[in-house]
Amino acid sequence: MRTSKVLKGILIVLGIVLIGVGLSRLFDPIGFFQNSGITLDNQAGLLSEARATGGAVLGFGLLTLFGAFNHKLSYTSTISAIIVFLGFGVARLIGFVIDGYPGDGLLPGLIIEFVSGLIAVFALFKYRERS
Repeated sequence: MRTSKVLKGILIVLGIVLIGVGLSRLFDPIGFFQNSGITLDNQAGLLSEARATGGAVLGFGLLTLFGAFNHKLSYTSTISAIIVFLGFGVARLIGFVIDGYPGDGLLPGLIIEFVSGLIAVFALFKYRERS
């Protein structure tokens, strides 16, 4: 990827968003889901699944953030941000189709995921090395 202050800024913002979501889900899954209007009970298995996803999101957030400061990682970081954000967004849309509308609490997340994913796609095409 070509070096750019804009690309660096995009990766920093997207990385921080993923890190924040990952940490919240990892360390306070009940509170994280309550913000979306979802009530988790105190089942260890359910909480483990929520925390595991939080750990994965945290890891991708760190990778995305590191790509802002390590040029060799910027391409991989941009691709990982696309996969995570659009992966969650597309999965939510599939859930809407299969399970029905989950309520207004999840709509902001869907919008943030698609907008963030599309920003990462923009960064990939704008700043990739032409061969």
